[in-house]
Amino acid sequence: MKLKKIISVIVIALISGSAVWAQTQYDAERFISTDLNGTARFVGMGGAMSALGGDISTMGTNPAGIGLFRRNDVSGTFSLNNTRVEANFGGVTGKDDRSRLSFDQLGVVFSTRMGDELRFVNFGINYRKQRNFNKRMTMYGDLMGLSLTDQIAWMGNCYNPIPLEDYYQMYDDLNADYYTSPDWEDVSWLTILGIQGGLIGPDQGTDGNTEWGDVPSEEGKGRNGNPIINKKGNPITNENGEPLYDYLHYIGMPGYDAQYKSRETGGVNVVDLNMSFNVNDRFYFGLTVGVYDVNYERTSSYTEWGEFDHLPTDFTLTNSYRTEGTGADLKLGAIFRPIEESAFRFGLAIHTPTYYKLSDRHSAELFSTVSNMAYTGGTSVATRDYELLTPWKFNFSLGHTIGTSVAIGAEYEYADYSSAKLRWDEFEDMYEETSWIEEDLKGVHTFRLGVEAKLIPEFSLRAGYNYSSAAFDKSAYKFLYSNDPRTDAEYENTLARNIFTVGMGYRFGQFYLDAAYQYACQKGEFYPFDSWYSWDAGVDFPNTADGLLPATKTKTERDQVMFTFGYRF
Repeated sequence: MKLKKIISVIVIALISGSAVWAQTQYDAERFISTDLNGTARFVGMGGAMSALGGDISTMGTNPAGIGLFRRNDVSGTFSLNNTRVEANFGGVTGKDDRSRLSFDQLGVVFSTRMGDELRFVNFGINYRKQRNFNKRMTMYGDLMGLSLTDQIAWMGNCYNPIPLEDYYQMYDDLNADYYTSPDWEDVSWLTILGIQGGLIGPDQGTDGNTEWGDVPSEEGKGRNGNPIINKKGNPITNENGEPLYDYLHYIGMPGYDAQYKSRETGGVNVVDLNMSFNVNDRFYFGLTVGVYDVNYERTSSYTEWGEFDHLPTDFTLTNSYRTEGTGADLKLGAIFRPIEESAFRFGLAIHTPTYYKLSDRHSAELFSTVSNMAYTGGTSVATRDYELLTPWKFNFSLGHTIGTSVAIGAEYEYADYSSAKLRWDEFEDMYEETSWIEEDLKGVHTFRLGVEAKLIPEFSLRAGYNYSSAAFDKSAYKFLYSNDPRTDAEYENTLARNIFTVGMGYRFGQFYLDAAYQYACQKGEFYPFDSWYSWDAGVDFPNTADGLLPATKTKTERDQVMFTFGYRF
């Protein structure tokens, strides 16, 4: 008779000092990238106001833009956002969306008239939402014989053989000590959850022990008779230079179908403190100190249906990932009007790396129904503090006004994402994690265009466009270490982003009301797990062209309608 037994095991622990916690290039990119946000006027012109100045949001792109204010100004902005995600996997499309109200900006500029040469000295403080993470995603479809359990098994192949009696002892150790015990410090928590859920098990070795991991060739070969290789095709060897072979057995696959769901919330909020100068109405200089607050949370659920011993098998892995922290940076900017008789001007700005102090908390649960198995379920929790240094950012902008009716702005911004760095603290770099950033992230080019036309002195129309190149190399993937506490195997390589904006504004006395709409679209390639592990283990995939899981083609669209109410005095 088919036996199904579900055991719920709760395990809560801090990661041990010897465990490797892999912050990844995907975590870094999340806090390097920025959204187009700010006042409705700024967004309506596509953010292309760094040389034009005169808007409070420019203190976050070119601080010298605040130097063009000649009156005090206070403004606040709120918006309604709708984010839609389509995920197409093997011809099956999952759709999801999420709508939220957002408070995007609140700031004030104080302008002080000085004299003939130094015309104005201005001070400003502005709150702005730099990133909005709110979105949901659903994907499902046919795995074509592939399975997350292959990755779980492969990650268990990276440590020494375990005696058979120790293997069975693991089933008596389902408690907090199991995750922090030095006896298991080289075991990935994803592998542990797979063991607890009955998804993987041992092969009997030639010496009577359970060969839990890679063994030298003279001790026998694994089930496929091939040496373990890395993603570049090079054999993995032990300390004596002997090739290692796969010995770990996995249960419950091939996989038939899978469903992945995720929900992301939070954002990156910034308070900018600005000081700027106007010299002869031709030269403008400014600096901005930015103080950042990070709040990000992702909850995901991955369910897979497969077969073991000709009977149905399924499991669900649930991950909850949360990041909190603070950061700071400095921005320096200048705007020049080279010809006194012309309104044409250009701007330059440099943003220092943002220094983040972050704290991650990750928890996972795995529940499975494995035919003829009497063990299922498990939960792990881990926390880690670390630091992130984002790349330098360089901005060059052009601006021109035609009389008092038309303003045109254009700018180019560059940031080399591959130069970002992860550190445990100011004295210890994450060398290997940073090397993944160097290999998989690229320099990002951003172009912004914007125009504003006053139809009458009180009423204006605006339009803008943004383009940002892809941050990820096409071959990028998430690597989890063999003793990694992280169990979130999913990742997405996002592609270029396009943003289109329109807006309008109305002035009545000292008050003004602006409105804007932006449409942002970004495609990507999503993977619920890395099927390279299956390929490396020698699993046969008759239904795939190259033995790898096809990418889930994603399309993320965001509509944002925003309003700014302001007062100049």
